[in-house]
Amino acid sequence: MKIILFIFLFTLGGSCTRSSHEDLTQKVLNVASTPISHFDPQLVTDLASLLVLAKSYEALMETHPYQAPYVVLPNLAAGMPTVSNDGRVYTFKIRSDIFYHPCECFGAVKTRKVIAADFETAFKRMADPHIQSPHFSYWAKQIEGLSEWYELQKTFSKTDYSRSITGITALDETTLKITLKVRNHYFLNDLTVSVTAPLPKEALDFYHNNLAEVMVGTGPFILKNVVHKNRLEFERNPNFREKLFPGPDKKRVPFVDKVVVHVMNEAQTIWLNFLKGKVDYLEIPKDSFDTSITAQTTLSPELARKGIKLGITDSNTNLYYFGINNRHPFLKDRSLRKAMLMALDHAKFNRLFFNGTAQIAHTVLPPGIPGNDTPLQNPAIGAPLEQAKKLMVSAGFPEGKGLPTLTLTVRDTTLARQVGEFFQQEMVKIGVTIKVDMVPFATLLERAQKGKLEIFYLAWFVGVPTGLQFFDLLYGPNWPASFNRMAFQNNEFDDLYRKALAAPTRVRQNVLFHQMNQIALEQVPLIPIVHARDFFVHQGWIKNFVPSETALGLEQYFDVDLELKEKLLKSL
Repeated sequence: MKIILFIFLFTLGGSCTRSSHEDLTQKVLNVASTPISHFDPQLVTDLASLLVLAKSYEALMETHPYQAPYVVLPNLAAGMPTVSNDGRVYTFKIRSDIFYHPCECFGAVKTRKVIAADFETAFKRMADPHIQSPHFSYWAKQIEGLSEWYELQKTFSKTDYSRSITGITALDETTLKITLKVRNHYFLNDLTVSVTAPLPKEALDFYHNNLAEVMVGTGPFILKNVVHKNRLEFERNPNFREKLFPGPDKKRVPFVDKVVVHVMNEAQTIWLNFLKGKVDYLEIPKDSFDTSITAQTTLSPELARKGIKLGITDSNTNLYYFGINNRHPFLKDRSLRKAMLMALDHAKFNRLFFNGTAQIAHTVLPPGIPGNDTPLQNPAIGAPLEQAKKLMVSAGFPEGKGLPTLTLTVRDTTLARQVGEFFQQEMVKIGVTIKVDMVPFATLLERAQKGKLEIFYLAWFVGVPTGLQFFDLLYGPNWPASFNRMAFQNNEFDDLYRKALAAPTRVRQNVLFHQMNQIALEQVPLIPIVHARDFFVHQGWIKNFVPSETALGLEQYFDVDLELKEKLLKSL
């Protein structure tokens, strides 16, 4: 994944041993990751951190690992919920065999059973004004009483978790009722993420509401060690409930004894470790693509002979884009933004950074998803450069005269620097001078969210490809506390968003999505670039593998064939 953030340096206890791919006494899954931010489920937004959290944190529902993204399964819920006739009230029965990982916050007993009230605690913490969760605004649009609880707590010097939220109610220890403001056709999909995982109030009290350096989860793997900023060690949870593989083979999961996350900053370092058998699966880096994949998008014979396998994801769950601060004194001019969009050679970007395998992004929504099933075509993409130059005149900056140098902020990696230099060269064509600033990813996100950047390069990943999840990038109330980093404000767009949220049917909702997509195309709040297809490779000894850039918690379903691993390692 192309995600970079600072990782906290700390050790959680226990001994750490040197890992070697020659040790075949345990089933160990070796996973590569770029650096993560922290372990707080209510504050994390980067994909790398979410993937790590999902090894320990679980939610009521989970995405089916082999029928993603729309099929969901009960996870901590004992079964599918009952739903009211108006689609607003969900009642869940909670499994009675879920226990938290051992934690000193529970005192001498070390653990306890999960109860329905723990889900209340998670939502309350998400709405805690002293926490400032970036996820709050998304859920406040959905959960009845969540905004009111937030506003009430703002009047207190310390958040009072004893006060109830009308839309989240524990009826008893095993029954949870959630009341929505309006019907949400994908609500169960929303309940698959770690931000909704249960939290024991004991942990909030013991750790003074700071969960950045601990994981108090229920999942199949327990975090044992974080070593030297570059290695996270998870071990199988010995008290994990009986959970069966969702396929014809109903064996109990997890299958592996240990998951080791190797944290590395550069894609080429990860790739070299994969070739040595020290990483079990990864996305093929850009610079290794031509030597790994044939013109027919099949695996190269050399890698195939080593038993390596290929998997390809769809391009409907992501958007790579140049974000633009729509409140900036100059960039608020739509003609200038559109000229910049026209000047960008999307096809060249695709060739340089995605080996020509991505889909050109004509607007925010990927082609084929609900609301864009007849994909919009953006006439500005590929338009003659003379049109862009005319727009520069309309904006009052002929050939860039009178326009100061603008800053593009990117992550501090080699690949991001190359993207920045490409953008810089493209804008020269219309007289726009760009300075490239490289910062850590955490800094990039923080500054973008607060509206302190002019232009920035980011990617947006969604778990379920629907209009609402993509349009969170542009929904007005999501600025500045949440995901609208462009500070885009459009009353018509926001009104359509609210109508889509409350739409009685998916058919009606998709019509509204199409209208919002058209507004996004015309207003140019950002420069959409590509929707990427990811090419994953995995070692031949990994069983049950599924390529995915967004699915969470998949490691519990993967298996390691130790005999085959011993054989294949000799060929590496």
